[in-house]
This record gives sequence, structure tokens and C-alpha cells, in this order.
Amino acid sequence: MKSIALPTLLPPITDEEIERLELFLPTVNVISYAGPGASGGVPESLEPLVKKLGTRVNWFALSELPPTDFAPNKNLVEGGRGGFSYYAPQATKRVFDAHQSIVNGYLWDLLHGYLNKTQFDAEGWKSYRALCQSVASQCITTASESFPTICWLHDYQLALASPILASQAGIVLSQFWHAPWPNAKIMTASPIGHELTEALLHNKLIGFHTDDYAVNFLQTVATLFNQAEIDLENKLIRFQGRLITVVVLPLGVDIGYWQKLAAMSQPSAEAITAKYSLASQFILAVERLEYTKGVIERLNGLELMLKTNPSYLKRFHYVQISQAAKRTDLSQLQYVRQVEEKIAAINAEYGRDDWQPIKHLQSKFDHVQLAAWYQAATALSINSISEGINIIAKEFVACRSDEQGALILSRKAGCARELSQGALLVDPKSPQEISNAFKAALNMDIEEKKRRMVSMRHVLHWNQLQNWALNFLRMAMSR
Repeated sequence: MKSIALPTLLPPITDEEIERLELFLPTVNVISYAGPGASGGVPESLEPLVKKLGTRVNWFALSELPPTDFAPNKNLVEGGRGGFSYYAPQATKRVFDAHQSIVNGYLWDLLHGYLNKTQFDAEGWKSYRALCQSVASQCITTASESFPTICWLHDYQLALASPILASQAGIVLSQFWHAPWPNAKIMTASPIGHELTEALLHNKLIGFHTDDYAVNFLQTVATLFNQAEIDLENKLIRFQGRLITVVVLPLGVDIGYWQKLAAMSQPSAEAITAKYSLASQFILAVERLEYTKGVIERLNGLELMLKTNPSYLKRFHYVQISQAAKRTDLSQLQYVRQVEEKIAAINAEYGRDDWQPIKHLQSKFDHVQLAAWYQAATALSINSISEGINIIAKEFVACRSDEQGALILSRKAGCARELSQGALLVDPKSPQEISNAFKAALNMDIEEKKRRMVSMRHVLHWNQLQNWALNFLRMAMSR
């Protein structure tokens, strides 16, 4: 099958274009597993609609919603009607727990390319389907000031809401798939691959963060549905009388927000090496300890570097900041134990005097603290085996107003193509490539760091978070 070229990102949406949308976007229904959170991501990208158009965002989610009765709140427009309203569909504990088991177990493994890692639970899938249908029903019955009504689904946790929503007249349905989409062979071998793929085909517009995942989805449709007509060049699917458009639109970050945090935290950044007894150079990693993040694979690369380059002993540190994983099952706990044992073994083998190569910090730092770490680090290492997008890499680049620092980036990271001109790209499973990248980052001169960082910062300015939702919804309305 012909591969699809990396698309050109849309230019920033102008105030004039926002005004043109005014008649069409008085209300947007957002459906996702989690609520908007404190900052960043989808809600922040929706704020230009709320502030400039007075758009009402009805947010339907199962977790992380504000602790209210879910009546309209958080108005962002003083004296206006624009703002966010939150709705939490009800479910029994049994159904919710079964849904969680499918989401965090089977679906997570399937989408990251591990078909046989978790056993499929047919009864759990029924609960997953039921909860998706419950969310869809509540969304339909919620009053909207728009006709047609924009319904925007996010990610995979409520993917089976699409068929019910699409059955209602006057709904423009779109979905952004934030997780990876595996190759067609993996998806078609799954007992739910057909149902999951067909559910997505009820959307008018489907978005992915990377070109590879868009290609995988198109190939899956071609494999499962012989009657589907697929235009690879334009990423169009004709199926059962419907026209579905697939787009690639990577999520950006709020550069201004991170630059502000970087300025606030600069004194803390300057004090980090002394506070944590670090060498003048250190390589930073920030992630959840999950197998998809390639933590053990990175440690293998570090171990190879220390073994074959003893001159680096006592010259630098590797700092692992570990955040809590979403999963708490036995497999996840075993992985965390493996990481901890690997760190202990490397420190025991290569530690000298009062120096150990690895500092492991198991804590969740807030954004201000992370901005300080991003600025203090000699390099940031992202070693993902599979993921939809990587925001941490972009946060790091956004914080480096000094135009220094190196980014060591897995070719499998969701932002690898965007940042390829400036990052040191590695095979996340190759100890040799990781070792070489570590050495290159520690030895990189000021001018090369500047050239690479300027290139990556240019990409971030081009793909601003605030334009992401506007561009996607503009495409949903225009097709």
C-alpha cells in the first residue's frame, strides 16, 4: 500500500476566520474519558472559541471532573454565555470497574501493539459498550443551542459512543484518536478489531497525531471492509454512503505558558545541581514507569555507555523522574520492580566513591518544578516504544529560551517527525544507538545545541496549542 506523505500543518487560524465560525459554533459537545484537568491540552485549545465566540462547551466524562453537581460553571467570559459545563454519566460500580479493566488492560495493550499481553474479557467488553452507549445517550438528551450540533469524541475509552451519536439527525460527529493505532495485522487479529474500527467510521472526521497511525488506520479499514473505497492520496474513505476524512494534526503546547513558567523557575533551575548533588551535566528522563515508555531499554543503553566508556564515570548523572502509572495491575507492578532492580544494579556496578550514575526521583512534580528541571538538564531523553504523542519533549523545547539543551528522541515517539530536524533520533530498542546519543549530547558544542534547538522551537511556534482545536473543528465543519 502506498505510504502517505507527512502533511503540511495548517497555518494559525486568524481572528477573521474565528469570526466566520461564530454562526456555527455556539455549542460544542466534548466526550472524553477524563475531564479538562488543570491546564494544557484540549480545554486550553478550546479557550479561543469560548473567549472570542462565547461558545458553550458541554464536557461529558467519567473522571477528573470538577467537584460540583455538574451544572454550568467555570465561565470564561465575564457576563457572557461562553464557558464549560460538565456532565458525569452514571454507571454502577460493576460496569465502571469492568470498563476500566478493558480500557487500562486489553485496549491499552492492543493499541500499543501488544495483542497477546492481556487476555480479552468478553463480559468486560459488554460493560465497555454499555458505558459508551450511556454517555452517548446523555449527550443526545443535553440541550444544545447549535444546529447542527458538533460532537467531538476524544481517544479510545468511549469509542463505541459513535454509532448512537451518528444515528441522530443534526449531529456533526468527529473524533480525535490520541493513542497509537497499531498495524492492520494486529488490529484485525483482535476479537473487537472489527467493531472498534467500524465505530470510528461513523465519524465525519477522524484525527491522529502521526502519519504512521493514520496509515495504519486506513490499512485496517481496507483489510476489514472490502466494500470500503479508500483514497490514500487524500486520506478519504467512502463507506456505506458516508464520506470520512482522516487528518494528521499533532497536538501542540502553549509556548507562552511554558516560557512564563521557565522565567519564574529560573532561580530554582540554577540551584538544582547543588540541591540534588548532581554533576554539572545530567541527562533527564520524565515519564510514567510503563513498558511503552522504553525505560528499561534506555537503562540498557546507559549501562552499555558506562561499560564501554569508563572515562564518563563521575562526569555526569542520569536523572529518572518517575510519575505514577495509570495502571496498577500485577504486570505493571512487575515492570516497576524490574526498573528499580535495574537501576540498583547499574548503581552498584558503576558507582564510585560517593558518586552513583543514576538519581531516581519517584515524585510528581508540578509544572513550575518541571520547568526548572527542563532548563537545568543537559539533555532530555524520550525513549517511547509506542505512543500517540509526546508532550514532555515539547515542554522541554518550549522552556529552553536559552536555545541550549539537547533532545534525545525515540523514532517511535509521537512527535519524532515534527522535531526530527533538531533532535538526536534513536531506535528505542537499540542500546548502541542510545549510548551513542548520550555521548553526543554530553559532548555537543554550544553552536550545535543552538542550531538544533532553534529548529525545534520554530516548529513549536508554528504548531501552537491554541490553534489546534480551532483548526480541527474548522475542518469538521467544512467537509
